Amino acid sequence: MTMKQVGEVNDAATAVLPPDLGNEPDLAAELTFHPPTDEDMNQVASLRASSEPWASRGEKPEQSLEALTKLRPFIQVAKLRGDVVGYVTVERDGPVQGAAYMRNIVVKPDLRQRKLGTRLLEQAMQTARDMHRRTLALRVDPANGPAVSFYRANGFTTVATVVSKKSGKLRLLMSREL
Repeated sequence: MTMKQVGEVNDAATAVLPPDLGNEPDLAAELTFHPPTDEDMNQVASLRASSEPWASRGEKPEQSLEALTKLRPFIQVAKLRGDVVGYVTVERDGPVQGAAYMRNIVVKPDLRQRKLGTRLLEQAMQTARDMHRRTLALRVDPANGPAVSFYRANGFTTVATVVSKKSGKLRLLMSREL
């Protein structure tokens, strides 16, 4: 597989927001979603590399770009006023037979706790419905309390505890009906 990188991988995850953006109460209503452009892929890679668990693994933006390129057909980019502020990946098939699989959901760190994650999750669920799936499944580190709480608050239940093939660590397998 060849990979095309357009320009430099920039550090979109640490880009400074316009001063007025940080004070607005309902940014989630302004989000737009679309498949990523080449430029978006570089920003998404920087966002992933600066987010957990990839940051603690020392993943560089170039490594994130390589991994995300394989997932590109499944990525939905969230933009706010033209800037990438998050993304979600939803595949038609995953570890739960007949369920769509949400592999990643990431929000720019300085915009967390602003309902953008909820909008990304809603987009993921709609994408799964568009794939004619009735269930959305995901894996999450049980030590990631905020993520587990977020998923539970949004109707996900734990269906199994599995061992990650990649890391060898325990993961919760969660799902919810659509």
